[in-house]
Amino acid sequence: FPDADIKVSRLSSGGGGTPIEIQVSGPDPDQLYLIADDLKRKLKGIPGTTNVKDNWGPKIKKIVIDIDQDKAQRSGLTNEDIAISLQAGLGGRRTGDFREGEDNLPIILRNLEGEELSVNSLGSINIFAQSTGANVPLIQVAEIRPEWQLPMIRRKDLFRTITISSEITEGANAARIMGQFDPLLIESSMNWPERYTFEKAGEDKNTAENMGAVIAWLPMCGFIIIMLLIIQFNSFRKMAMVLLTIPLGLIGVILGLLILRSSFGFMAFLGIISLAGIIINNAIVLLDRIEIEQEAGKEGLYAIQEAGKQRFRPILLTTFTTILGLIPLYLGGGLMWEPMAVSIMFGLLFGTVITLVLIPVLYSVLFRVKEPTE
Repeated sequence: FPDADIKVSRLSSGGGGTPIEIQVSGPDPDQLYLIADDLKRKLKGIPGTTNVKDNWGPKIKKIVIDIDQDKAQRSGLTNEDIAISLQAGLGGRRTGDFREGEDNLPIILRNLEGEELSVNSLGSINIFAQSTGANVPLIQVAEIRPEWQLPMIRRKDLFRTITISSEITEGANAARIMGQFDPLLIESSMNWPERYTFEKAGEDKNTAENMGAVIAWLPMCGFIIIMLLIIQFNSFRKMAMVLLTIPLGLIGVILGLLILRSSFGFMAFLGIISLAGIIINNAIVLLDRIEIEQEAGKEGLYAIQEAGKQRFRPILLTTFTTILGLIPLYLGGGLMWEPMAVSIMFGLLFGTVITLVLIPVLYSVLFRVKEPTE
């Protein structure tokens, strides 16, 4: 399949798509093609890029037949006569059907030498005039010339748009490459004619759209969480303590991504959302145990200390079993699942340790718990 465009790549962290894409829109297809060639040349010069191309493809050679209407009319030919004769001479024309049993076989009239005709010999095809019955060579009524033309012209929102795309080599980073390419892109766009614009696409755009769809629901989810915490504890201070533990997991997430050299994307963002739920659960369990110890008759710091002792081992065991369960996902998940696993593992480790220290401290400060004088 010589015309097939085969692309093989690993599933990316943004859910698929080419890592780097720039869409250029404008009115003139030829000008867009020149702009795309210039951008492709500059993009190829940046280390880490590979398989740089556009979605219009290279120009192809076409045979243009420019009919002289005056000569055609004097010869008794019409455009339909020329089209029918060329179709029969080059590709074949269906003239009827042959029935064989239950099958209808088409009868094709074509020139056996049509596929081997060159530009020079194309003019020797005889055009049959249906009105006069005469045969006129094509060269007498038309000019035949080869031209390089665009194979296709794609549009986006009704505007002609060409997309320049690039894969990245192993170990390269699309964001870093775009950081080097952005100044070149802006510099080039300043020299473009009017009404020519560009837009970035690729993995970054897909990731931003996916994140936007999730972020749009976060306010409602946050409101529901706040209402549930208030209903459960009947206290704004306890609700605030639980919510303050959520940012603590980000410390571990950032450190984990830096240490393991993983990228932050849509899956890592989902990992942070999942992490928030786990850390909130640990804080709720610890606060609930403090209330149980107070109801049992313990007062002040004794209730906080006893709650910490009772919940320290279960919370740590839950944390470590979760982290160990995510190790296979990190090792075999590839580029898609690795950032999510790293975010949850490191965020949960740091968030849990800090939560076990922060919740008792905040509780003693906000509720003014004093050490017994006895």
